[in-house]
Amino acid sequence: MLLFLRIYAVIYLVIFATGLPGALARIQHTSAIDLIDMVIFTPIAIIGLWSAAYRHINLPKNSWKGLLFVSVFWRPITLGNAVLFEDAVPKFLARVGSFSSGLNSGAADAVMLAAVAGACMVESLLILTPLVALYRNAYGDESLLKLMSPGRAPSQQTAA
Repeated sequence: MLLFLRIYAVIYLVIFATGLPGALARIQHTSAIDLIDMVIFTPIAIIGLWSAAYRHINLPKNSWKGLLFVSVFWRPITLGNAVLFEDAVPKFLARVGSFSSGLNSGAADAVMLAAVAGACMVESLLILTPLVALYRNAYGDESLLKLMSPGRAPSQQTAA
């Protein structure tokens, strides 16, 4: 897991650094939600990934918990904005449809299904990995199921 996080942190940083100049050039056409995501939450994701991978950034546990909390609740806002207001789904379907337009209907359906499944996998990787890194910074390797367990005694909660 640590090797994956290290590779992923470097790739995430490179993608952000290479995409930032283009995003800043289009800043006048950028929504407030995208701007907040680019300026605040993407750097939080990078810091969380970098810290989980290389342990160079030491923040108090409560700071990591706060960053995790706001990041978890920010993700649905950005996804909803992309789906509802930025026409992400119609653009994606149009691109896949133009790619599969020369195929018969069965093959076109298979291509569409594969494209949607692939997009879901990639988006899950892009969204969940920084959240997992923030979680690991906040709670260590402790399982989320252990934290939410109703059988956990109060003495165990204060000792952790």
